[in-house]
Amino acid sequence: MNFKRFLNEEEISKKRWQEYLTTNSMLEGGVDVLRLITKHGYKAYLVGGAVRDIVLGKNPHDIDIATNMPISELQKTFPKNYDIGKSKDFGIFVVKHKGHTYEIAQFRQDGTYLDGRRPEEVTIIQDFKTDAGRRDFTMNAMAVDKDGNIIDYFDGQKDIKDKVIRTVGNPHDRFKEDNLRMLRAVRFSSKLGYDIHHETKEAIKSNKEGIKKVSGERIREELMKMAAQTGSKFADAIKTLDEVGILKIILPEIVKMKEYEHSAKNHPEGGVWEHTMEALRQNKITNPIVNLSILLHDVGKIKGTWDKEKGKMNYKEHPQEGVELVNKIAERLKLSNDEKDAILFVVLNHMKFHGLVDMKNSKILEMIKNKNFEILKAASYADVAARKELFDEENWKKILNKIEEIEKKWGNISADKVDKLISGERVMKLTGLKPSKKVGDIISKVTEYILQHDIKDEKEIDELIKKEAK
Repeated sequence: MNFKRFLNEEEISKKRWQEYLTTNSMLEGGVDVLRLITKHGYKAYLVGGAVRDIVLGKNPHDIDIATNMPISELQKTFPKNYDIGKSKDFGIFVVKHKGHTYEIAQFRQDGTYLDGRRPEEVTIIQDFKTDAGRRDFTMNAMAVDKDGNIIDYFDGQKDIKDKVIRTVGNPHDRFKEDNLRMLRAVRFSSKLGYDIHHETKEAIKSNKEGIKKVSGERIREELMKMAAQTGSKFADAIKTLDEVGILKIILPEIVKMKEYEHSAKNHPEGGVWEHTMEALRQNKITNPIVNLSILLHDVGKIKGTWDKEKGKMNYKEHPQEGVELVNKIAERLKLSNDEKDAILFVVLNHMKFHGLVDMKNSKILEMIKNKNFEILKAASYADVAARKELFDEENWKKILNKIEEIEKKWGNISADKVDKLISGERVMKLTGLKPSKKVGDIISKVTEYILQHDIKDEKEIDELIKKEAK
């Protein structure tokens, strides 16, 4: 069942609300929590992103609740609760109800923000309007009661209708309270396809230096969420980050791409920046590492040098040049080793796809065996497809056919077997050679030969090893 939109409806009938609840057990359980709280004479609402999703007609997956019921009373009402330590000091309580876990926060008013992230203290209050006034954006400041009525003090529904991201109250205050909100504004803008309200956008530009106070881990989390969309939406996010001045702070290497041109003959889409943005738009896969790999695949080109003889930029070594830059970016953004390795694999190997049809089978197999090969394939497609009218679709089909041929003939199990049969240890045992370049040459030549001739007999492979050693 598709959730019907509630926008612009003054009233939701009880029957309609009940039908809505039956499509989502987490939502139904959350509303039951509201009923149990209100039975005791207190106020309670669904709040935050869940309400935004309801208004948008989407299926909410995370349910947060706000109430003026004291924690001591919550503990009595919901015996299946979790000890969340110091969070109780901030009026936050977590319960398990009907198979789902809910975070219940008491209505509160934030104190002074000194670190650009969290208030020094919070005051528990009795009214929701003041609580809603401390939230980031109008579309996140709405609430829904147990009967499905929407409480909207800051015109969140109107802003959703107008497709606008706007802060609650003074945008300068909201961003100084938590600098990360500037990134969140950009993320919501790209995700929903909404404009950022003029005053809100100007406040981001004015307060952008505050991003320097945000930890790499928090920036990484927001970037990952931006990148967990289609490449086109991620490109929109990158362009907006650039427009407001934040991209130069968190990823100056990407902004630097604007200074480097391509030959119009080879890249009709434009220079390095234009090529990268177009490559992102070619990607339909909502995998954050695929999108980050596309964003960074040509980052080494900012190390390019002017070729006086040919009268153009020389990007010949850009895959190798990109390694150092990606390592620095990974450190800055606190990427995991797996995330960094995947991006590096793309940076180092994306150019190989241009001539993959003519590559040795052993080299292709070596790439296929890498756990990040599918990421490389997706990023490489985006890379070549970005060249628009120069994109050779028939050649791309040949590349895919070649990959499929090798995968069918030498699947992971067979490939591992080949590795064992012609390992350095086996070569030295059969030939009496010591560790040396010659051992590596034998492995390379024999691997290529058996892949080309589909040889799987162990004795025949042993004979090939001995023959190459002579």
